Amino acid sequence: MAGETTAALSNDVPFELPAGMFLVPFSVAYSTTQNETNDVMELGYLPACTVYGVHYSPSAMAASALVQKITVGSTDIATGLTGAVLGTPSYQPIAPLVLTTKTLAKVTSTTAATTPAAGTLKCAFLCQK
Repeated sequence: MAGETTAALSNDVPFELPAGMFLVPFSVAYSTTQNETNDVMELGYLPACTVYGVHYSPSAMAASALVQKITVGSTDIATGLTGAVLGTPSYQPIAPLVLTTKTLAKVTSTTAATTPAAGTLKCAFLCQK
């Protein structure tokens, strides 16, 4: 059934943040049923910081058609991501997004996968304190 949300709320930044630029990495595992239209995978919480981009690195999770987007809080920072079809990583620079409190990052499947496969998605957010 499409439209489920998979929580990953235990994924929180477990360390003191460094000064300057740093990466906040998340990794989540997908089953074959988690890439239907409007399925949401919660990555975890980003700290209060400024986000400048995200490295999106999925394994191959579909024969074709899978499209995803990355949202931080209520802001879609990367849309139309098709890398999970062939397992192609990409870097998505964004206009600086200032987070004043820890904020949930999530990935939504906007187009369902055809012949879905289990896989892993790694996202690393480029941030500055």
